[in-house]
Amino acid sequence: MSAEVPEEEKLFALIGWAASIVGAIIVLVLKPQFKYAKYWSYLSISLFILAAIASIMVSIITAILGLIPIVGGIVGLVLSSLLGIVVVIAWIMGILKSISKEYWKPPIIYDVAKMIGIERI
Repeated sequence: MSAEVPEEEKLFALIGWAASIVGAIIVLVLKPQFKYAKYWSYLSISLFILAAIASIMVSIITAILGLIPIVGGIVGLVLSSLLGIVVVIAWIMGILKSISKEYWKPPIIYDVAKMIGIERI
């Protein structure tokens, strides 16, 4: 869904998403009246939370699989690489959506954002 969003608010939405957790916090503190920017900040925080949890899980799996010579290391490397690729793709898609003035609802990321309060905006 597209919306009429002023350019300044679009810029802050981009900062909130592209600068990850730091940008999101900056936007929430400096521009709490910008609903579109707050929306993207909540999504950014959600992506950060999910990436951190997934990274911890991959690290645990890699440590366990590391007990298996050669194969464990390869599987761990593949899992880490896939996680990185997924996070970067979601991040790039978010950048493109935020500058196109869309309210994007990415699966899982939006679900976490709902838990932390995106629907109160």
